[in-house]
This record gives sequence, structure tokens and C-alpha cells, in this order.
Amino acid sequence: MIYRLLALSLLWPVGAFAQTAQVDPLTLRTRDTHQNLTIAADPYISADRYSKDLFGKTSPYEGGVVAINVYFRNDNDAPIRVNLDTIQLMISVPRQDREKLLPLTAEEVADRAILKAQANPRASRLPFPRSGSASGKGKAWDEMHSAIRSIILSTDVLPPHATTHGFLFFDVDHQFDAIRYSSVYVPDLSFMTDKKALLFFEIDLRPVSSN
Repeated sequence: MIYRLLALSLLWPVGAFAQTAQVDPLTLRTRDTHQNLTIAADPYISADRYSKDLFGKTSPYEGGVVAINVYFRNDNDAPIRVNLDTIQLMISVPRQDREKLLPLTAEEVADRAILKAQANPRASRLPFPRSGSASGKGKAWDEMHSAIRSIILSTDVLPPHATTHGFLFFDVDHQFDAIRYSSVYVPDLSFMTDKKALLFFEIDLRPVSSN
């Protein structure tokens, strides 16, 4: 078993260690714990939480996108793999159809925050040039894309006895109040040593409605 863990450690992406969290997920009210794994979620539902240092000059909030900082605390002796493509934000607003949203890519976040502002001049307070950038979408788009890529949840490996984290972004079309009726659903996780699946996690976000 020791040799297998050592071999697997060589496969862990650098990002798995670069995203080591300073916050203990057990201090967050919005969390789910079983099988020695805790997953916690901290949604940013007010504009003042989107600092320029973290998100850049233009925040996802302005594009109707909510950022959720997701923490994984793995207290097992074995690493765990999580399928990021299957994580969903489930919204169950009373008297409305249930919605299931998939996370946005860094490109999609920048498109919604920057290109939508360009298409709607009334929503834009600053000019965003479209030329002179590597992407061809403008300097502002490039800067935001770079900022989002540096904080987005990108590693699918949860090292043993470690806490990692990263942001997930969902397009809620400016309906940030809907977060109080939402949960983060993480259905596909397994131990990397024996491929044994873990039960799904569902992190109820209702406790953040008073923040």
C-alpha cells in the first residue's frame, strides 16, 4: 500500500498542492461530511466580496455569475479523485422549476463579465478594447481570464490528510438571492487506491442567506 501511495503521489498535479487552503472547512456552516471527507462551500453573494486583488478589475458578479469557494478536507490515508465535470449547483426556488447548473470555464466567466458589458454599454463604466490582446477579445478579457484561471478549481485529486480548495463559477443571471434555495451537488468521487466510490455530497447553502 505504501508503494502504491508513493507512486500515486507522483501523479498529483502541482495545482493540488498550490491550492492548499488556509481555511478549515469545519469552521464553515455550509458543509457535508462522511467517509472522512469534508466538502464545504462558501458562496460569494454580495458585490463587496469580489476584491480586485482576487478577481481583477471586473468581477464575475457584474456578469451575473456567482463564485463559490469549495473546500475539500481529506482525512483519509488514501488520495481521492473527484470528477469536476459532474459537479452541479442545484437551485430549488419555491413555485419554480428546479434548475441544475454546471460550472463555467474561465473562458465562459470572462465572456459573461466582459463581452456582455461590451454588448450593453449602459452596464459598462469603462471602455474595453477588443484589439491588442492575445485572445483577440481585448485586454480586459485577457486579464480577467488570467485571474479566473489562477483561482478556479482545477485539480481533481484530493491528497490524503490535506485540505485543498478552488472556486467554482455558475451563471445565475444576477439572481443571487436564489443561492438561499440552492445546494452544491458533488456526485462522483472515488478512492484512487482501490477505485471504491464514495457516497455523493450535497452542501446545502441555505445557512449563508443571512450573510
